[in-house]
Amino acid sequence: MKKGPAANWHDEPTDFGQMGKLPRALGTPPAAATGSLNITSATTDENLLDLPWHLALEDWPVANLAALPRGLSRHIVRFAHLSGSVIAVKETSEHVARHEYHMLRKLQRLDVPCVEPLAVLTGRRTAGGEELDPVLVTRHLRFSLPYRALFSQTLREETLTRLIDAQALLLVRLHLVGFYWGDVSLPNTLSRRDAGAFAAYLVGAETGELYPELSTGQGEYDLEIARVNIAGELMDLQEGGLIEEKIDPMATSERIMDSYRNLWAELTGPESFDRGERWRGNARVRRLNELGLDVEEFTIKTTADGAAIQLQPKVVDAGHHQRRLLQL
Repeated sequence: MKKGPAANWHDEPTDFGQMGKLPRALGTPPAAATGSLNITSATTDENLLDLPWHLALEDWPVANLAALPRGLSRHIVRFAHLSGSVIAVKETSEHVARHEYHMLRKLQRLDVPCVEPLAVLTGRRTAGGEELDPVLVTRHLRFSLPYRALFSQTLREETLTRLIDAQALLLVRLHLVGFYWGDVSLPNTLSRRDAGAFAAYLVGAETGELYPELSTGQGEYDLEIARVNIAGELMDLQEGGLIEEKIDPMATSERIMDSYRNLWAELTGPESFDRGERWRGNARVRRLNELGLDVEEFTIKTTADGAAIQLQPKVVDAGHHQRRLLQL
């Protein structure tokens, strides 16, 4: 391995019970020594040191970069090669980088579809000693695309509908584990084709907060953010001739409201019926399958006299088994 700059490796944060946002550090952090990196990482990959951290991301040489489509971002983002895989590197502030890293680690533990966080690097300086912004490093999600890359040709209304349905499913899964997103939008997700549907994955979590349970107001506010943002994004795409002219951006964005509420009701609502109506269990499974969901198991309870049955499904989204297969 090439000799790289000195680095201080830190373990990942362990306060995974922390609710809401990570607290900001009080006072002024000590300045890092010139050429010294401070790395917080879930895994110690020394090949990280071979990357040109002494350069701003926009100045990274082509030899280090991976040619992959990038979505829209308020930050500078670059894809780079690392140990036989591809990583995404984003310049941001230290607090935001640590908070997003922490949120993504917690969401991974909850089996929510999201990108894998690898490290936070601070103390970056140029060869002349000038400070550079900290970075968040995540692993690139294989076979995934940002939403704009899906519009390389005019997208049909049916395909767009499936894309929004995948966004609604991701939002439902996040809300079920108590995650308030705060910035729901198509640019903050990656999409991966799953048979005839799409599976959506969370990318941007810098505004996210995790609670034991979301209030109705928090869930509805996230949904309203999604509706407004998606409408604006579709208007932008229509202006560029990337979606069919007949598509109404406002009406199409409303679909996420209906899709979300249908999914939420099917996922969270227990169903009671008489023993003679056991066929309703299979009917529930079919409805969930039509929504693009797979039922992993049921929780069934009977009344004391055995006359009635209460059914509660345990559901995984359509991309669940594909992700497991890829991991194996």
